[in-house]
Amino acid sequence: MRKLFALLFAVIVLAIGVSAAEIVVYENDFSEDDLSFLRMYGSMQIVNGGLKAVGSGTSAYVAYDLPEEYKGMDYRVDVDIRDNTAMAGVLVGATSDTLKQEPSYFSGYVATTTGSGTIYHAFFNETGWGGTFAPNSDPIPRDFHLSVTVYKGASTLRVTSLEDGSLIYESRYEPGDGEGDIYKTFTSTTGLRQYYSDVGYFDNFKVTVLVDDKLPTMSTGLTFGDTAFKTSGITVSDGVATGTGAMLSEKALTGEYRIKASLANENISRVYFGMKDALNGYTVEFNEEAQDMTLFKIVDGKFEILQKRRTAVRNGFTDVIVDVHDGMATIIYDNYFEGEKSLPKMELYLDNTDGKFGYWLEGGKLSGVTNGASTVTLAEATYTNAVNFGADPDMLFYEGTYYLYTYEGNDGNSIFRVYTSPDLANFTPRNFIFEWDHVNYSNVNGKTAWSANVFYNESDGLFYLTFAAEQMGADTTRRVYYASSDSPLGPFVHDGPLVPINPDHTEIDGHAFVGYDGKTYMSFSRYDKGGTVWVEEVTIKDGKIIAKPETAQRAVYPDKPWDNDGAVRLCEGGFVWKHDGYYYMIYATGSYSRHYGEALAISKSPLGPYEKIELNPILNWNYIIDGPGDALMINSPDGEETYMIYHRHTKMNFEGGTREVCVDLVEFVENPDDPTGPDLLVLRGPTSTPQKLPSNKYRYDVNRDGAVTLADAMMVLGKVRSNDLYSGYYDVDANGSLGINDVMTIFEMIK
Repeated sequence: MRKLFALLFAVIVLAIGVSAAEIVVYENDFSEDDLSFLRMYGSMQIVNGGLKAVGSGTSAYVAYDLPEEYKGMDYRVDVDIRDNTAMAGVLVGATSDTLKQEPSYFSGYVATTTGSGTIYHAFFNETGWGGTFAPNSDPIPRDFHLSVTVYKGASTLRVTSLEDGSLIYESRYEPGDGEGDIYKTFTSTTGLRQYYSDVGYFDNFKVTVLVDDKLPTMSTGLTFGDTAFKTSGITVSDGVATGTGAMLSEKALTGEYRIKASLANENISRVYFGMKDALNGYTVEFNEEAQDMTLFKIVDGKFEILQKRRTAVRNGFTDVIVDVHDGMATIIYDNYFEGEKSLPKMELYLDNTDGKFGYWLEGGKLSGVTNGASTVTLAEATYTNAVNFGADPDMLFYEGTYYLYTYEGNDGNSIFRVYTSPDLANFTPRNFIFEWDHVNYSNVNGKTAWSANVFYNESDGLFYLTFAAEQMGADTTRRVYYASSDSPLGPFVHDGPLVPINPDHTEIDGHAFVGYDGKTYMSFSRYDKGGTVWVEEVTIKDGKIIAKPETAQRAVYPDKPWDNDGAVRLCEGGFVWKHDGYYYMIYATGSYSRHYGEALAISKSPLGPYEKIELNPILNWNYIIDGPGDALMINSPDGEETYMIYHRHTKMNFEGGTREVCVDLVEFVENPDDPTGPDLLVLRGPTSTPQKLPSNKYRYDVNRDGAVTLADAMMVLGKVRSNDLYSGYYDVDANGSLGINDVMTIFEMIK
């Protein structure tokens, strides 16, 4: 038996201050009959070197409370589970300000197996069992290692192999994410729970407290470049800093400034800036194992996550830049070796950015450390997200005009709104595009219609609207229906009762695209294996969409950690973009009402198989922007740039239940690790700071002859006088209409 309150270990780690302080506060391999420090409900015993529930009734548990000095800190619980046949798992305590009474069983959550061999998060309420969240569909082995980490307000469940440590299943959960969840925060209580009917047992139970790193006491002085630092554990030789420790500038930087270094990462490296003292400021962390970078705000020594982003973290020297300007920090990590063209990985408004800067190394190297004035200048013409109101956006670019289709609520009559824009930034509301015909469409429930997508079919010159809605009758599951129009503004109509594209499948969405082979395909979101995306060939002609179900292939299903937000396991959306011979499928992950996100899978064939990239998700939430998802891609007005269109929650945590539309720049970058493979899709976003307007070299040069002249003004004047339908080509002032001001704007440019 091993039990350890690692106070000495804690003192040593915090004094050195170099790697994350993992403090083992309880450890028991159940080799001896000793369950001291544990509280018990029901009957659990140590039998043959393992802990198991032995008794009658339903289940039993043991609970462990973190020592007083560690309460409120993050922690991790590890245990081996062997010969599992029923229910066994890890308990994590939680509290709520709405509880009328203490739960009769346990206050909080359980990460547990089921009798069928799956695993999920669940919670207890006042009466006992409360509900479950996002079970995995594939059974796990009877012998496995279970780990639950409570970190920064979320818990992560991980199941790994006892043989080789490989990941079998992972799920993240935040209090309140699941429907019916009564809890607000985690507590410092954990434990183990098992059904009496389970023949298996627990082994190697361990509780580890996770203490945020603190900068060490730095007393040694060194000069690196033109900057004087205080350091501990870092030395400089031949212009390269190495070691395990930290360094902090002796003088603070104020106003607008830029710090730059070339970092060769090992384990975890950090760039500190805006440090008021050793316990308050900001840091950008690069994590080799997780392959991500995280921006933290440090308050009294505690790390608060502002933004996390998956990206390749390199061992070789890579430029890292933090440019503080206009009240924001632009953070560049040039891990794809693009130089000045490298898009920022993060850009956020911050406060209190004045202060010292420095670096943290765990065996890595630094060179070229400099600081100076900011070099980032905001563009003359900018936009700031969000650009429009609405949910489930879809967009069409047709004859110089962007048509944005959104869902804004549904009264069962006027359904789906269209907006127009000349530039992807300024939108003007137009009309509702689909009026519900209560007589002809009575086979479908109009009040359940959502997820509008519009496709222009060049072969017949018609525009096709697809949307999901529930059937009427005994089977009310959703199908995807369609209507057509000769105008992108609608009205879209269908001759007679609505016809489902795939009558035998419950599905939503319905994105049409043309493959490199000239055939037309559609992606659909179905509900097998949680939530999945399928692609099949279709025929679109003369106002009809006819599926070829024999071609249907499942493209993606929720088998990766990023597909599971703890509330649901879900892949949906499935928008396909063609680039350089490949099909790039971006799909939404998790629940639309939670943090959401976008991931990427790539294929050489429109039907797949699609392979998910490892550095997913490509679009993620941060402390300002919540729920980014349901994305598509479209080119800038001149076709020289590509943008991602997506919605986000109007308020954090989906408060109020409304969403708004955002636009962010996308670039395709050659993969330095696989130059012959598909390009990397790199996104500048999600952004909440001013961004350069999408490129449009023809904004004033409307006749596209390479110069802005009187001829351009006269062309616009002709369009104004003709009273033709609105066209974004000639809406020079981007106000949503054609008028004399558009002409005058060109005259101003000629001057």
